[in-house]
Amino acid sequence: MSPTPSGNDHDLLLTLEEISQVVSHSHDLRQTLDNTCLLIQKRFRVAVCSLYLFDPKGVHLVLAATVGLRPEGIGRVRMRLGEGLTGLVAETVSPVNEPNAPTHPRFKYFPEAGEDPFQSFLGVPLLVGGTVKGVLVVQAIESRIFSPGDVRMLKTVAAQLSSLVTDAWWLDQLNAFTHGDMPMEQPTGPIQGVGLSPGVGAGLAYVLDSWETYRQKAPKRAEDSQGERARLQQAIADAREELKRQEIDIANLVGEDQGAILQAQRMILQDRGIERDLLACINKGSSAEAAILDTLDHYVAAYGKVATAVLQERVYDIKDVFHRVLWHLVGGRSDKPAADLPVILVTREASVMELFAVERSHLAGVVVEHGGPQSHAAILARSLGLPMVGKVEDFARVAQPGRWLRIDGATGLVDPDATPVDSPAPMRRVDNLPPMAPPSKRAGIPTLEANINLLCEVEPALRDGAAGVGLFRSEFLFLARRSLPTEEEQERIYSKLVTGMRGRPVCIRTFDLRPDKLASVSLLAKAEQGYDWRLVLGSPPLQRLFREQVRAILRAGVHGPVRLLVPLVSCSELVDLVVETLADARSSLVADGLDHDSRVEIGFMLESAAAVPLAHRWLDRADFLALGTNDLSASALAFDRDNPVGTPQLDFLHPGFLALLEPVVSAAHRQNKSVSVCGEMAADPRGAVALAALGVDRLSVPVKALRPIHQVLASLEPKALAQTRRGLLEFSSRSAIADLIAPLLPGKN
Repeated sequence: MSPTPSGNDHDLLLTLEEISQVVSHSHDLRQTLDNTCLLIQKRFRVAVCSLYLFDPKGVHLVLAATVGLRPEGIGRVRMRLGEGLTGLVAETVSPVNEPNAPTHPRFKYFPEAGEDPFQSFLGVPLLVGGTVKGVLVVQAIESRIFSPGDVRMLKTVAAQLSSLVTDAWWLDQLNAFTHGDMPMEQPTGPIQGVGLSPGVGAGLAYVLDSWETYRQKAPKRAEDSQGERARLQQAIADAREELKRQEIDIANLVGEDQGAILQAQRMILQDRGIERDLLACINKGSSAEAAILDTLDHYVAAYGKVATAVLQERVYDIKDVFHRVLWHLVGGRSDKPAADLPVILVTREASVMELFAVERSHLAGVVVEHGGPQSHAAILARSLGLPMVGKVEDFARVAQPGRWLRIDGATGLVDPDATPVDSPAPMRRVDNLPPMAPPSKRAGIPTLEANINLLCEVEPALRDGAAGVGLFRSEFLFLARRSLPTEEEQERIYSKLVTGMRGRPVCIRTFDLRPDKLASVSLLAKAEQGYDWRLVLGSPPLQRLFREQVRAILRAGVHGPVRLLVPLVSCSELVDLVVETLADARSSLVADGLDHDSRVEIGFMLESAAAVPLAHRWLDRADFLALGTNDLSASALAFDRDNPVGTPQLDFLHPGFLALLEPVVSAAHRQNKSVSVCGEMAADPRGAVALAALGVDRLSVPVKALRPIHQVLASLEPKALAQTRRGLLEFSSRSAIADLIAPLLPGKN
């Protein structure tokens, strides 16, 4: 090889015009790669230029193109990662510059390559997005070390061409798969996702709104029109009965008022116009399946032309109904699973409405493509003890109707290759434990209450010794409906909750409305006025909604002790609005002659770091404060808690975060006000100990965590907590704080 003139390294770089010519003069993979190698071979004035690319499995490096080696070696010369000098480049992700390649201990001879005459070797990795996709190699006959400029420029050229080369390679693979020239290699093994709700579930994949695969193979025509009519009518009848059962189920979960949300779907099944359209398709020779799919397409297209948001929203009911009927048709066929088999709900987005798409008795778990651990669907799944996994890496493998799936909501693993034989029944909650009464109050030890999302959790909370409800997420009233709940509807639900707790206090958090939480309530999420609680100061509609809710809570207070908690309090102007609204609600209830409890306690929830230094100024207008440790920790540590990258970093034992909490607790106690915590920190044993040491008065945890946290609190002693508190405020490392807390955990002391 002739030496590259020093100072002219940049002459080795490829221009945009040259790269464009490679593309314009190449009509398939072979031409693209050959032209690329020829261009580099000429530019670097070497005897050989070769491209090695990983096969589709990423296991072998394959000689994909060469100028200088034997062309018959293309596709035949293959090596694993680390095998030979080329494999060494891929393994180390760094250049290999060898003046006498055959003497290198990692050299491997491939007779079909014909590289015997070549002594010098320089290889650099082809990187795309930081991942090795192949290796670019140049070789010379003479033995010599390539200059640092040669190495640097070859790396730069590899970076210039890596996307071009790999895109051409994968396009060729796609063409081969499409035309049947290459067998499609199916991936196997479990798929990693993010655990959203713990537990193990197994069943048949029920893919919502994803019938496109089935559409391709569904029977289009049928000879027996009468038989198809009968099949269709039976499927519709089965869907009606299913809807009736689910109305009762939803009513038991979230109250009678929400049990009517499926009435719109029942009306669709009763609609004579839709029935006429379906039967008209069958009369023209369509199968029952084709009639449903074609009629659905017609209605979806029609609703897509409607400008009114209210009517456009109805398209989701149309889809739900048609897919429900189609599911009954599919399930009734001889080659489909029996209707009593468990199912795993598979859907692209985490929607609470979709959790009701399958009868609870058959629902074994949920897999979603989008949605984090704080989505309402995930919170609801945890309340119901329903395994749930999100953000799976290969959603297409999971989203295949009728495929048997096994999911683990703790590890986030989804196994699409499981079978009913190797998928034992999931562990169920043990409900035969004896009821326990709330422990007697001990000085310096927090009271333990329950987070309640649904009315069905009241009895389990009482059975597991909750001293009250520390958090009722009232925004759940929105999630199973497409309209705003009225004051009367709210009053009935709150009263049922308060009555059900049998004299134990209930803390109702007013609507924590944010766009991410209203994703399933599209009329609200898209409303022009913006139903976002953070915008309440400039939103008269939100202020009216808040006033109605405050009135409903005050009215429910006549049935038992009630606390009112306002979320996301971050400024004094919001405190002023809350106090004024509370006074107005009380006076208006008196004027209306409605029974209410004017002594309902009011609390402010601190969920942003900016609110903490202001909290002491608001204590004269509050009865208690609440620390929303989920949002507060995210704010303090600058992480998005719904992002899987940030979630692991939300460390409740971070010394800076603990130092943020202590002044709030101390300021409240100086004015004889209490402090509660209802976030995930309270449900973590170490977090519970830290909060107890800081002097928090009440912890509120999910029902499932009541007994474990009862055990943690029972093992604590006030004297030890006082010593722990000093350490929490003095130590500057998370590990030191963890070591400080460890001896106080059950079984450690």
